Amino acid sequence: MILKKILPVILAGFLSAPVFAASDDFIYVLNPDAYSQSIGASILALSPSVFGFFTNPASNYKNISKEVQLSYYTVYNKNYGANVGLIIPTEKSGNFSITVSGADLNEDETGFKNFLMAAVNYVYPIISKYPVPVEKGSVGATVKFYNISTYADDGSDKSINLFSVDLGCIYSLDFIDNDLTGALTIKNLGNAFEYDDYSVNQAQLLTASARYNLYDLYKVAMVADMVKNLQITDLGYACGVEAVPIYPLSVRVGWRDYRDGFNKGITAGLSLIFDRVNLSYSFSDIAGSDNDQHIFSLGIYFGKIANSGKAYEHYLGYYLNKAKYDYDKKNYVSARKQYEDILAVYPNEPSAKRYVKLLSEDLYQTDMDLSDKTEKYLARADSALLRNNLVKAKNYYEKALELSPRNKQALEGMEKTNNRIREEEIYANRKKHQKEISEHWIKAVKHYDDGEFVYAKDEFNKILEIDPENAGALQYLEFIQKKVDKVTAVQSHNIFKQGLVEYEKQNYEKALSYFNAAYLSNTSRNDIKEYIVKCEEQINLAKQAALEESKNNPNKTLTNKQLEAQMKKIYNLGVEQYTLKDYEEAIKTFTKLKAMSEEHKYYSYNEQIKTYLSKSNKEVSKILYTEGRDLELKEKLTEAYEKYKEALSYDETNSSAKKAMDKINAVTAQKYYDDGLKAFASGDKNKAIELLKKSLEAEPTKIEATRALERIQNLK
Repeated sequence: MILKKILPVILAGFLSAPVFAASDDFIYVLNPDAYSQSIGASILALSPSVFGFFTNPASNYKNISKEVQLSYYTVYNKNYGANVGLIIPTEKSGNFSITVSGADLNEDETGFKNFLMAAVNYVYPIISKYPVPVEKGSVGATVKFYNISTYADDGSDKSINLFSVDLGCIYSLDFIDNDLTGALTIKNLGNAFEYDDYSVNQAQLLTASARYNLYDLYKVAMVADMVKNLQITDLGYACGVEAVPIYPLSVRVGWRDYRDGFNKGITAGLSLIFDRVNLSYSFSDIAGSDNDQHIFSLGIYFGKIANSGKAYEHYLGYYLNKAKYDYDKKNYVSARKQYEDILAVYPNEPSAKRYVKLLSEDLYQTDMDLSDKTEKYLARADSALLRNNLVKAKNYYEKALELSPRNKQALEGMEKTNNRIREEEIYANRKKHQKEISEHWIKAVKHYDDGEFVYAKDEFNKILEIDPENAGALQYLEFIQKKVDKVTAVQSHNIFKQGLVEYEKQNYEKALSYFNAAYLSNTSRNDIKEYIVKCEEQINLAKQAALEESKNNPNKTLTNKQLEAQMKKIYNLGVEQYTLKDYEEAIKTFTKLKAMSEEHKYYSYNEQIKTYLSKSNKEVSKILYTEGRDLELKEKLTEAYEKYKEALSYDETNSSAKKAMDKINAVTAQKYYDDGLKAFASGDKNKAIELLKKSLEAEPTKIEATRALERIQNLK
C-alpha cells in the first residue's frame, strides 16, 4: 500500500492522535507507547510507561515513581523513530512529564524527510477527601511542539512548525459499578499548516472509552473506545483485553477500526513489569499492507515513591506476585518466607494468610548466614526505606539487629519503618471501613449543623475509633471543643454560685457536685478547690456520725435517701478519677459502686457503671500494650509478653495485644523448634524432645514441631 499524501507523519510517536490530510482519509499514527498500542491504542490502557499520555493526557496519574522511558518503533517501509521521556510524580501537586521524539521518514512515499517533536504533560489526580480520601481518577493536559522537514517546490528544504494541545479525563464510575471506569479526551487543538499549496487543519479527535475489570486474580480487564474525528462523519471504534497470567508477564490483544483505511486490524503485545524496570513490545497490523508496526519500549524507575498510600499498594502487589511465582514453581521454602515477610507488614492481607496455611508443611529452614556485615544490611535497609519499600526495609533492619542488637542506626531505622507500617494499617483500615465511616460522618455533620454538639462529638469519636487520623473528624472535634470551652468558661462562675447556695443550705453532697463541675471547667480557681475540700470534710463528719450511730444502734439500716447520697458521692469520685485519667483508681471506685448497687438492689447507676468500667479497662489495656511494645522493641520479650497478657486481662478484645502475644509465641516456638532440631542433629535425642515440647507449649498448632516430635519419639 503506497500512501502518497499521508499527512506529515504527524507527531510521530507523538500525537498518538491522528492527523488528516485535506484530500486523504488516511491516518498515520506512530505511537511510542507499546503498552497502549497493543490494546487498540485505547485511551484507558492505564499504561505504566511515561508515554502513556500520548493516548490520554490524564493517563499518567497512576505513575508513582520517577521514570526514564526509551522507545523505538518501525512502521511501513523504512520509517522509524526514537523517543525519550521523563516523568516526575509528586504527592500533592500532580505528575509532570516531558518527552522528545525524532523520526526518519521514507520521503519517496510520504513526501517528508524527518521530524523532531517535544511534549510536556501535566496530570492531576481527582481525589474525594471526605469522609475518607479516595482516588477517583484524573485530569490532564499535553502541550506539543513539532518541526517537520520536507522539500519545497523548488527542491530546497522546507520546515513545517506545528503546535497543539490535548485534554483528557479519567473517572471511576463506581456509582454504577465498582469495576467500571470511564475516560474522555479531545486532541490536536492547534494551528493549521501549509502543504502542497493548500492549508491543512490538524485532526481534532474526540474519544470516549470505558474499562471494566472482569477478574481480579489474573487482572483481566476489557476496554472499548469510540473515536469521532470532528472533520468527518464516520465514527471509529476500538476494543481490547489485557491480563496478567503470571508474574511479571502481562499480555494484551486488541482490534481497531477508525474508518480511515489505515488504523484497522489486530493489535497485540506483551510486557514484563518488574520492581524498577518495565519492558514492552507491541505489534499492529496495517490495513492493506504486508508491513506492520512494531514498538519496543524500556522504562527504568528511580528515586522514592512520592505517595505513601500508592507505595503501600504497589509493593504489596509486587511482593504477592513474587511469592505466588515461587509457589507455582513449587519453591515452597522461598514462597513461605516471602509470605511471612508480607504478613509482618500487612498482617490482615487475606491472600498471604491463605497461602501460609497451604504452605504449613514440614519445611526446615536453615539459619540465615550471619557472616555478612551489619553495614551491608543497613545500607540496603536505608535504601529500601527511602523508596517506601517497607517489606524489604523491615527485613534488612531485622537482619542487622540480629548481628548487632544495640546498633543505634538499626534501632532508629526499625522505629521509622514500624511507624510507616502503622500508617499503612490506618490507610488499609480506612479503606476497609469506608462505608461505616460514611454513615457516622452523615450523622455527625447533621448533629453539628443542628447545634447538637454532644451527639456530634460521639459520632466523630466513632470515626476516630476506626480511623484515628481522619482529618475531617479531628477538625470538627476541634471546632466543637472550642464551642464547649466558650460555654463552660462563661457558665463556670454561675455553676459555682449554685454550689454556694447549696453549701449554705448544708446540702454538701449536692454542693460538691456543683463545685466539681465548676472546677473541671476552670482548674485555675483555687477558691473552688477550697470549697470542694470543705464539702468533703463535712460529708466525712456526717459519715462518722452515721457510723457511730450505727454502732450504737446496729439494727438501723440506711434510708433510701442516705443510700442515694452515698452512691452519688462514689459515682462523682469515679467520674473525676476517669476525667483526670487515673483509670486504675476509677476501676476500683466503679467496682465498689457496682457491688453496692447489687447489695442494696439500687440500679440507677447500672448503665453508667458499665460504660465507665469498660472505658477505664480499655484505657489501662492500651497503656499496658504500649509498655509491652516498647519492651519488645528493646528485645525484652519475656517482660513484653507479661505486659501483653496483663493488657488482655483488662480488655480481652485488645486485638493488638493478642497479635503481639501470638507473634512472641511464634518467635519462641520457632527458637525452641530450631534448637530441638540442632540438638537432635548433634545426637541428643532427649534434649531434642524436651525442646520440641517447649515449642508446642508456646504454639500448640505448630505443625512442624508436632511432626518432628512424633518422628523423634517413634525412633528406636
